[in-house]
Amino acid sequence: MIHNDKIKTFLQGLLRSYSQIFFSDNCWFAIPLLGITFLDISAGITGLVCALTANIAASLLKFDRLTISKGFYGFNSLLVGLGLGYYYDFTLVTLVVAGFAGFLTLLVTITAQGILGKYYLPFLSIPFLFGIWIVISGVGMLSGTVDNLSGIYLLNRLFSLGGHPLVNLNEWWVKNVTSDFLDSYFLSLGAIFFQFNVFAGIVIAVSLFFYSRIGFLLSILGYTVAYLAYSFFGMDMTQLGYSYIGFNFVLGAIAIGGYFYIPSRQSFFWAIAITPVIALVAAGLFILLKPFNITLLSLPFNIILLTFIYSLRFRTSSGNFKEVQIQEGTPERNLYSHQSFTKRFPNFGWTNIKLPFYGEWFVSQGQKGELTHTGDWSDAWDFVIIDSDQKQFKNHGSFLEDYYCFGQNVLAPADGAVVIAEDGIDDNNIGEVNTVKNWGNTIIIKHSEGLFSKLCHLQKGSISVKPGDNVHYGQIIAKAGNSGRSPYPHIHFQLQPTPYIGSKTLHYPLFAYILEGKEVKTFSYPEKDQKIMSLEENFFLQKAFNLMPGTKLKWNIKSPKGENHVIWEVLTSSYNVSYIYCHSTKSIAHFKNDGVHFYFTYFDGDRTSLLYYFYLAAFRIPLFQMDQNITSDTLPVNQTFKGSRLFLQDLCAPFFMYLKASSQVRTEIKGSQFDTDQYTYYSRLTGYSFNRLIWEKYFLLMVNKDNSLVFKNLSEKLEAICEPY
Repeated sequence: MIHNDKIKTFLQGLLRSYSQIFFSDNCWFAIPLLGITFLDISAGITGLVCALTANIAASLLKFDRLTISKGFYGFNSLLVGLGLGYYYDFTLVTLVVAGFAGFLTLLVTITAQGILGKYYLPFLSIPFLFGIWIVISGVGMLSGTVDNLSGIYLLNRLFSLGGHPLVNLNEWWVKNVTSDFLDSYFLSLGAIFFQFNVFAGIVIAVSLFFYSRIGFLLSILGYTVAYLAYSFFGMDMTQLGYSYIGFNFVLGAIAIGGYFYIPSRQSFFWAIAITPVIALVAAGLFILLKPFNITLLSLPFNIILLTFIYSLRFRTSSGNFKEVQIQEGTPERNLYSHQSFTKRFPNFGWTNIKLPFYGEWFVSQGQKGELTHTGDWSDAWDFVIIDSDQKQFKNHGSFLEDYYCFGQNVLAPADGAVVIAEDGIDDNNIGEVNTVKNWGNTIIIKHSEGLFSKLCHLQKGSISVKPGDNVHYGQIIAKAGNSGRSPYPHIHFQLQPTPYIGSKTLHYPLFAYILEGKEVKTFSYPEKDQKIMSLEENFFLQKAFNLMPGTKLKWNIKSPKGENHVIWEVLTSSYNVSYIYCHSTKSIAHFKNDGVHFYFTYFDGDRTSLLYYFYLAAFRIPLFQMDQNITSDTLPVNQTFKGSRLFLQDLCAPFFMYLKASSQVRTEIKGSQFDTDQYTYYSRLTGYSFNRLIWEKYFLLMVNKDNSLVFKNLSEKLEAICEPY
């Protein structure tokens, strides 16, 4: 099994060496690209030998298997081999040189990865430039090499591939298509693989279109702008096609418009704006390098793209022009994943600050309050407990003990380290205040750089932590009191950017709480006169969805197609992302559990599998106790639509989204709060095109007291039961 995995990794790396030239790890896209390299037999063979050598050497030297399988270590060597075969016919000498050239380029690739990786920059095709310049310069001095003249035998190559129909098609193109723009566009695409003919460019263009509509649009856009720039400045138009310059604009537009940056209006704008700059650099370098007989190849593209990416790292704000953090495989996936993620998690990366108490409390003074929460200290809350008569106290409220919140536990609102714990200040009698020790007994906790929480007016002698102590969310750290400038018992709670008593407040939301006993709020701001309650951990659901790495789940499935079973295993990726892996279908689904919700973030695999249906049904489900709660979410369209609808959406996705998919989950609880028998999640998924409903899907997921799960796809009449494995 291990041997088979190694072979699979090697073959994937070899094939993807072809598609990585277009920043792709798609094997299907790589197949036609590999095929067109053999329009020139010499280039095809030497290119394959170079790529083989690089991938074999990378495997033998024990480089990262994932990087090898993605084709990152092979594509530069492939380009060197293609260039070698384009200039020289394949002989025993050139084949041997191709092997050594592939190894040399691999070493340069690793070096470039190490140097540029320190600055989080891609090495692009810099190793190819170094390798091809060295190899071509050196091979001319060797005996046993023959110039490659196969370019003049294009018709023979076409005939050997497709017979008379292909030859006739080529003749039709030559006679009827007189557009210099189209000719030079396709020649530029073919030139990427050292195939100097229109036919190769057409195959690449068609393959690119089916692989990525956004990538195809950007290729046309980049070349069009370059064509217009050359025309406007009166530059030599033949350089675009006949000196291998044109593909710089194609690759530059794809890289900026859809690969390194999220496809958007802004990315398309910058793809356009950068193209004349590449043209200017290309023109200048062409003159500078001409005396040395060095061809430009992809040098302008590399220089401008690296300087562009590096320069943008110094922005103070990314705005709507955002860099891709994790590559999803295509510009479309990058876009749809980004759109879904930003809608679902607008506060991603923020620290989860929760309420500093359990039970239901009342906001007696909110942010920008009319009393003390003003000016630089406006973003704070005062919390008390009230009864059904809206009173804070029993009896006459003359004594501290009459107030419901006095002496109640105060909790750490998040994990952190205590920086200040000031105790020893007497609690005031009702109606009196201490203006000397304004904040009273106080605890300040550091949660991250620039984020501190402060809890004030605490009961004298109740503080159980000291500076330097690490605390975790929910830990009892003090009790509510009436010290400092506090006429009646309450908790003053605020977030601030510095660790000092008296610091200015910070406008920062609370992670999750229940409003008025019926609505769950996440990353929101409690307001005056609202009743709010902490979302307490539900051990019943937490246990059911505590999917730790190594956990295995066995599902017994019944459907109209018969009965079978599948095994799921919980694993962790190299990015420390937890995911479920289905051994039967090889499908994966990334998930998270933040203590409030269990939700999925990504799926890849068989869309008829149980894991895919489960991914849809449990896209976001609540893990707290609230009967008839409705949880809504937005699904990525590429995970819910397919076929012509998604194909057409791809074409305009950076500018306009007309497809939408959403999910609603209703929770039904059987049993009491303290003895729950079953949680049932009813999921309804809907798909819209131009706000018109076009499909619906219904699912049911039951979590039983014995921790067993029952899942039903009501639309497909499928039922599955999960038992401990």
